[in-house]
Amino acid sequence: MKTLLLLCLLGFLFFQAKAQDSVGRHWQAAVEAHPQRDTGRVNRLNTLAFVQRANAPQQTKAAYEEALNLSREIGYTFGEARALLGLGFYYRFRNQYELSLAYTNKARKLFIRLNDRLHEVSCLYNLSYTASGQGNYAQAMAYSFQGLKLADTIPSQKWLTLLNTQLGNTSIALGEYQKARQYFVRGLKLARGVGDQDGIAHCVSGLGELCRIQGQWAQARSYFEQGAVLAKELNNQGGVTMSMYSIADMDERLGNYQAAFSAAFRALQRMKQLDDVGRIPLVQLILARAYLDTEQPDSAWAYGRAALLAGQRTGNKSTIRDASDVLAQTSVDRRRFDDAYRYLALFVAYRDSLDNQEVTRRTAALQYQYALDKKQSQIQLLTHNQQLIRQQNRQQRLLLLGSLAVLVIVAGLSVLLWRNNRQNQRSNAQLQRQQEELQATQAQLVQAEKLAALGELTAGIAHEIQNPLNFVTNFADVSADISHELQTEARAGNYQEVEELANELEQNLHKITQHGRRASAIVKGMLEHARPSTSERKPTDLNALAAEHLNLAYESLRNKAPSFEVELIRDFEAGLEPVALVPPDIGRVLLNLYTNAFYAVQQKAAAATTHYQPQVQVSTRQNNGQVELRVRDNGLGMPAEVAKKVFQPFFTTKPPGEGTGLGLSLSYDIITKGHGGTLTFESREGEGTEVLITLPLNQAKVRGAAKKGAGIV
Repeated sequence: MKTLLLLCLLGFLFFQAKAQDSVGRHWQAAVEAHPQRDTGRVNRLNTLAFVQRANAPQQTKAAYEEALNLSREIGYTFGEARALLGLGFYYRFRNQYELSLAYTNKARKLFIRLNDRLHEVSCLYNLSYTASGQGNYAQAMAYSFQGLKLADTIPSQKWLTLLNTQLGNTSIALGEYQKARQYFVRGLKLARGVGDQDGIAHCVSGLGELCRIQGQWAQARSYFEQGAVLAKELNNQGGVTMSMYSIADMDERLGNYQAAFSAAFRALQRMKQLDDVGRIPLVQLILARAYLDTEQPDSAWAYGRAALLAGQRTGNKSTIRDASDVLAQTSVDRRRFDDAYRYLALFVAYRDSLDNQEVTRRTAALQYQYALDKKQSQIQLLTHNQQLIRQQNRQQRLLLLGSLAVLVIVAGLSVLLWRNNRQNQRSNAQLQRQQEELQATQAQLVQAEKLAALGELTAGIAHEIQNPLNFVTNFADVSADISHELQTEARAGNYQEVEELANELEQNLHKITQHGRRASAIVKGMLEHARPSTSERKPTDLNALAAEHLNLAYESLRNKAPSFEVELIRDFEAGLEPVALVPPDIGRVLLNLYTNAFYAVQQKAAAATTHYQPQVQVSTRQNNGQVELRVRDNGLGMPAEVAKKVFQPFFTTKPPGEGTGLGLSLSYDIITKGHGGTLTFESREGEGTEVLITLPLNQAKVRGAAKKGAGIV
């Protein structure tokens, strides 16, 4: 049955390619028949690029680029925006996310200028997909929610379906599987309501991916087969090819190796024809695993090696990790223990890196959602308060009018009315006080629950990254093989081989000890990070805290841009008295300030035309009963009118997708409300920025601030 399905798909692909070639030839002829350099040629080029995007990617790129250049030459804004958006989708399909972001953001600006909301929604969808591909899940969610809000005003059922599907994909990446299913089911309902087969196909594929992630492979395969049928009905070559790849993946995991080989080889052939270089390594990994499971280590080695080289060329860490795992197991089967050790070390390094990045991304997304919920809660409380005030004013006006009427009718009742009015005022004042106390209690409860949820989730993630302990197990397995070989050589009397194997066994035991301690340290650090804050202040060495977080921020920068160098100047006053503070809260403030400083010097270095040495300086001083901490950079700086707004929530100078605008706002609350200090900001455009934090050494002042700032995160 499975073989019959694959044969039907291949037959359909043959006739489908003929039909799409016919459409492509029609528009190619239309372009050639219209050589005039005007809007008509631009529109034909954009349409030609769109219809052949699935089976002729290079021709698609060339057509979009010609349309872009011609649009700019003749001043045709709509044609330019369509070409930019088409290139944004083209580079996203090839996993070239930076280029995709650049082209899509330019297209979005033009569509906003044209008040073209439908195409703006398309831009937001592509931006969300690209941000998710980069692992920036918080920004992906923000783009999707913006797109949903805009699509609902048009309205557009198609984009409402696709954006719900994209939210489902992002929820899968965050491990929020229940939410993911809700988004997919909602999108499926919308698509079926209007007969949108393309939307149904997206939702079905999303449900298949959700089942695959949860290990429900048979159910996932069923969804992928439904997706293949829908893709065939829609004449979507790319969709059929991806369905073949997904079915091959499920067959391999279910142990249906003959079907897996058949589907994988056909998917690989199709991807090579379509020049789909971003997904070819995924099929190679399926073949490598299938050959490994069927005890064909040489073939497994060949495909695993090809996938590894492809991953190293593109910098795809997950491909490098999975290929290294297959090659390590294959090397053991081929009795090449040196290669096994090398690939095992490579696998563990990339697995740890991806696990740590995933923890950071999930935490950032949760913090974004928490901050968003907090601001929304504040807005709701403010709106409710305004409604109560309006109601009170209306009641008072009615009371006054009634009083005047009664005074006109019966002057003698004025004293009684005055007494009643005073009593009502006292009641209103008491009601106002009770309302304020209730609002404060509600806000504290909401924030306490949010903080507890954040801490518990982070702690759960910390337990998950104990996976480095698997390194010990893998080394133990290799050591067992070496021990067996050592016994064999000893019985044969090869004492030199015995000595070499014994030395190698000793090295493995040393590695087991070393990585076991490392795993313990990782877990201890993550549990410490995840522990819910109790707002308890304790005497802290501010110099050590500042230096530690400076190193963390710089290491994060070097991971993103290994070739970028910054001169770090540490000017810490010796003998600085301990400061009573909450180390995790102040640590978050410092990380935010350092990250902003590194971003500023990095942007200035990218724009510099002459020699420029990036510098970030951190200094501490004790003066008049308080401690001063300065963070100074020689980056871009900003104008005075912009610097005035830096502490406003959601205000940011970074491009869309690179900042939420909450960092300095939350940092200001932590320093001023949470610690009784001050946070000031001084910047000169083109010269740099200096941020000054002052914290009191007076313990009474600190305790007073703690009461006022309870709940600040």
